[in-house]
Amino acid sequence: MTRRVQGSPRLALALTGILCAIGGAVPGAPALAAQGKSVALTVGLGTVYDSNILQYSDLQLVDFELGLHPVRYAVETTDDGILAPSLALTGQIDEGHGRRHSLRLRYEGDFHGRNPTADMHSWSANWRESFRNDRQVSLGYYFMPRYYLRQLQDEDWTSVPASVRYRRAEFSLGILSATYGQRLGGDFLFDLGYQHEHRGYNPDFVERTSDLNQGRLGLTYDQLGRRGSLRGYGGYRDSKARGVDGDEIAGQPSDDQDVSYHGAVAGLGVRYEFARSGPWRWGGDLGYEFEERDYTSPNSFDKYHYGRHDQFQAVELGLRSALRPHLSMRASYRHENNAAHLGALAPPSTDTGSYHGHLFGLSFEWTGDL
Repeated sequence: MTRRVQGSPRLALALTGILCAIGGAVPGAPALAAQGKSVALTVGLGTVYDSNILQYSDLQLVDFELGLHPVRYAVETTDDGILAPSLALTGQIDEGHGRRHSLRLRYEGDFHGRNPTADMHSWSANWRESFRNDRQVSLGYYFMPRYYLRQLQDEDWTSVPASVRYRRAEFSLGILSATYGQRLGGDFLFDLGYQHEHRGYNPDFVERTSDLNQGRLGLTYDQLGRRGSLRGYGGYRDSKARGVDGDEIAGQPSDDQDVSYHGAVAGLGVRYEFARSGPWRWGGDLGYEFEERDYTSPNSFDKYHYGRHDQFQAVELGLRSALRPHLSMRASYRHENNAAHLGALAPPSTDTGSYHGHLFGLSFEWTGDL
């Protein structure tokens, strides 16, 4: 972290240059808007305890504990402690009267205490243009080069017995997003968003490679007791997977899984500031998420996806405190539950796809101008 902080002024200068060049190119913008330029550095460190890091079902958790099928698992424990550092640079040019340009670059990492095989990193960039009357347009890109899903059965690995045909499944994830928002009346904010996701799997599971499109509509009431806000959103997503790996034989059913699905997403959240004392602020947040997935695999031999329907729900509670203008802290608890209803061709006793987990977190962020 020390090396990153010491190297950040060079990146900050480059970021300022980009913003100034764009700001100067905007018709009618004051030259470089020198009085409104800023570059802020944010350094974060979080710790999380996750009771089910790979989202195993109840039967899979029992199977892991019994140790009867070690090739199905490549982790030491199914729970773990996670260290989550982050680093962000935010540059902004404020021209006044609501007109602003901002660019945010962010890095995040997850480092597992006992299961380093599940470590991951991500980078993101977000560009936002703000106008009068709280109108905003933003573009974002997120990239995660490697996400470890779990060990999955590889039906094409016929040189070994079926009971040990398990290989590492992982994918890279890229997300491109766009959002437009504006104020409706005095107390409501409306936003409309679109998101495209691409998941590229490793060669052993290339049939899972997919593209997803999602549209979402949100509404925020930001005058809750003058110290809080209430937000709800709803949307729809459609994911199309490749479904084949290239070794198909004409006239014979495919042995590949098709993880294509579609379904609704929705959520509701509230944030509230409880108290203030000098530079101190104390508050909390509560959120609920819902997602459904109707799998569309046309292959009746795909017993774990053909005719399957999932319902995911999550509840998260957070307590916040801040020592303005630099330091903020948050303690959180999150409960996740996914109920998978498999089709009639799945084994009667299986619960594959269902899982529940508990996550306890504590995070700190420091922000300062460069």
